[in-house]
Amino acid sequence: MGRALLVDDESLIRRRVRPVLEALDLEVVEADDGKVAIERLRDGAFEVVVTDLRMPEVDGMAVIREVRALSPETPVIVLTASGRVEDCIAVMKAGASDFITKPFHADELRDVVQEAISARAERITRPPPRRDRRTPVTLIGDSPAMRSLLSMVERVGSSDATVLVTGESGTGKEVIARLLHGTSPRAGRPFVAVNCGAIPEGLVESELFGHARGSFTGAMERRIGRFAQADGGTLFLDEVGELSAAVQVKLLRVLQEREVTPVGDARPVTVDVRVIAATHRDLESLVAEGGFREDLYYRLAVVPIEVPPLRARADDIPALTHWFLDAANARNRCEVTFSDETMAVLRGYAFPGNVRELENLVERLVVTDEDGVITVDDLPNKVRSMRPAAAVLLGGGPDVEVISDAGVDMNSILRETENRLIDEALKKSGGNKARAAQLLGINRTTLVEKLKRRGHVD
Repeated sequence: MGRALLVDDESLIRRRVRPVLEALDLEVVEADDGKVAIERLRDGAFEVVVTDLRMPEVDGMAVIREVRALSPETPVIVLTASGRVEDCIAVMKAGASDFITKPFHADELRDVVQEAISARAERITRPPPRRDRRTPVTLIGDSPAMRSLLSMVERVGSSDATVLVTGESGTGKEVIARLLHGTSPRAGRPFVAVNCGAIPEGLVESELFGHARGSFTGAMERRIGRFAQADGGTLFLDEVGELSAAVQVKLLRVLQEREVTPVGDARPVTVDVRVIAATHRDLESLVAEGGFREDLYYRLAVVPIEVPPLRARADDIPALTHWFLDAANARNRCEVTFSDETMAVLRGYAFPGNVRELENLVERLVVTDEDGVITVDDLPNKVRSMRPAAAVLLGGGPDVEVISDAGVDMNSILRETENRLIDEALKKSGGNKARAAQLLGINRTTLVEKLKRRGHVD
């Protein structure tokens, strides 16, 4: 039996949370404020920590920092009465594994704690350990693109509107979905995520809508579908563009009628679910090509939110890199640093794999480091090759060698050069797109299209 530390200054909340943790076969140790919690942490190890955020003397942020210092692998679940996006981001930046907004539902708390403990066990038994995928590191940064994105999340989160989150792979679309849920009136209810592209074609309907016992070969028991599991909460349909035409028709009907019919069952079940869908594909183009239903697209895209690629917010790369570096150092019990030149090269790389690529790169560099300092020579060829060529194209002078022995990634260099020229033109024009286009010698419509491809949000 593992141990759980439960921290809250309200005895009523502790009485509600305790049985949920005990049902997971955890021995519960209580603390009625952050100071007592820190003493408990120093006395012994815990499988998981569940803590309130706002407490009179020592708050939940201090508890998170203490856990990170003493036992970086121990997950921390934060209970908060605040639905503000800034507060949710702050606790996750501090190192929390997840947050739940009060009032909460016992089922959601159980699922979140169980997932956190499972993730911890996986990290411990399968090195190198990995940070919990649910930490919203993509929201670190203060670039204009990020400020626009967070402003949109703030406005939309409190509504019940259906949202379509678009963006390239690795940008953090699920993070946005979780923030929308966590800052909505449904925050205390379940958040259920489904990767539509990872489910075998023949099982999609059963997965989403459920099935009756004996409805097909192998259906030994009745199954509750994901829509029913998310009742009262939020259903996140990731990679919704991968659904077949037949499933698209049934999904459209569910969105219209707000009821699902399990496979093999004639009785519909009413559901109260907010749907947030996501895709890395261009659904408008799919609609034009006949690969996605137009009526379903408009049902899903009531509020479209585009997550910018990392190259569109390159100013955030240093902050993200340091965040990943701190986390990797803590996991691997080392003190690796990046040279200034290395950081400059990373800042100039286009990162086609976005934040996920940056995270994996930092992890790899820390694990394989030998002397405590990551230099440019330690970087992969495709990243390192940006340095000389970009210097020439961006004003480094003709005497600088363009192509190194390692070769260059010409497409990435050209994209980065174009992005930097656009950024400079916008800066010189004070954000006036017509003037910026004039400075660049292109049409305004061309500039607007290039900005859209970069994930620019007006």
